[in-house]
Amino acid sequence: MLPQDESRHVPTAKGQGLFMTTRWSRIIAAGEEDSDRSRQALADLCRDYWKPLYFFARRKGKSPEDAQDLTQGFIASLLESQTLARADKSLGRFRSFLLSSFSNYIINEHRQGTALKRGGGRPMVSLDDPGVEESYAAQETTTPELLYDRSWALALLDRGMQRLREEYVKAARLPLYEKIQPIVSGSGGQGHAQIAAELGMTEGAVTVSVHRMRKRYGQLLREEIAETVESESEIESELRHLISVVS
Repeated sequence: MLPQDESRHVPTAKGQGLFMTTRWSRIIAAGEEDSDRSRQALADLCRDYWKPLYFFARRKGKSPEDAQDLTQGFIASLLESQTLARADKSLGRFRSFLLSSFSNYIINEHRQGTALKRGGGRPMVSLDDPGVEESYAAQETTTPELLYDRSWALALLDRGMQRLREEYVKAARLPLYEKIQPIVSGSGGQGHAQIAAELGMTEGAVTVSVHRMRKRYGQLLREEIAETVESESEIESELRHLISVVS
């Protein structure tokens, strides 16, 4: 579950606005230009969030092969076309923009009767994930749109947790992470007293560590959300929406 904590805003660096350097903002700002920086920012976002597109196509009734072809072809077309220059800036959230564009792409491909096999040989984002069909099969029956949002939320949670783990690895505190991460993620875990005994800590220190990890996880999630919205005011509403689809 998404953590609830007292951290309500993503901290900014050196007094600068957070949204001066986020990937989606760079994409929006450079949408009318032939910008390598813009394309790289878009490629990064698509790499991180291609799975919700794939799940959406599968729930629309596409076969695994066709869903992959459509997802790959769509991402390749985004990286090459002027779609961003024509994008409705009022969409704001990258999540909404991506789903709207992909829905139109699927309709157009159906009308033309031409699936772009593996992106048609054009530069593309790797969709290599042998377990994607197993993940799809584990999803509850729901609408394509809700499944898209739910898988988006789960991808966000996973990215935040990956970043959190990397921070603990760099700080040489991986054993602590592995003990208290299940508590923070809500997946279970040992009691504080048992963790304290195994790690040679006091129970109070474990409690403080859990609190700090939960707070940091919330900050990282908000940073990830900030990368996919156009303004700081949208962070909390996006977070509330994602909480609702995974609850």
